[in-house]
Amino acid sequence: MAQDRPLTDFEHVLVGFVVRTPSSAYDLKKRFSDSPAGVYQPSAGALVPAMRRLVQRGYLNVSGAAGLRNRRVYDVTAEGLEAHRAWLRQPVDPSNVGRDLGIHLMRFAMMEPELAEHEVVEFLADLASALEDFVKHVEDYLSATPLPGRHPALALEHGIAVHRASLDWTRAAIRTLADPSSFDSDAGRDRRRRHSSSGSPA
Repeated sequence: MAQDRPLTDFEHVLVGFVVRTPSSAYDLKKRFSDSPAGVYQPSAGALVPAMRRLVQRGYLNVSGAAGLRNRRVYDVTAEGLEAHRAWLRQPVDPSNVGRDLGIHLMRFAMMEPELAEHEVVEFLADLASALEDFVKHVEDYLSATPLPGRHPALALEHGIAVHRASLDWTRAAIRTLADPSSFDSDAGRDRRRRHSSSGSPA
């Protein structure tokens, strides 16, 4: 039965957004269109049916009338909050870390303030371990496997570089959580602003 199936990652992301701020469908559409979160939306028409399903299954409440002036606003239920926190606490599966890296980062972004800091650090440590194993596996494959032409090797080198960068970020995030004074959000915004204005590659 549909009522018994696990929530999709997209549905979990929707619940997480509503946990942060009660929102209308329009608010959520803007959040997906105006931020990197858009990569988690399967299609432009998927949001409203997903919100309807979440209400039917008891994870969200909805109030207000339909229409432009009286927005229907979604809020999380106790069951929805429990499901959200359980999703945040799901362990990292090392066998799927390459495929699931994006959703792991979304879960990390939503962990504050829902989880205790030691839980977040444990999650990051597990993610770092999985990424380290993944990078080593791809490096070993690349060094031991004859590949036809140059493009397959270049593609694998890209994967190694991307996941090694994620591994470096994960280790840095652990250090930052251990020493919050080392994090300067204004400096990060300045770097992004300079990058955007210069058009230089990352």
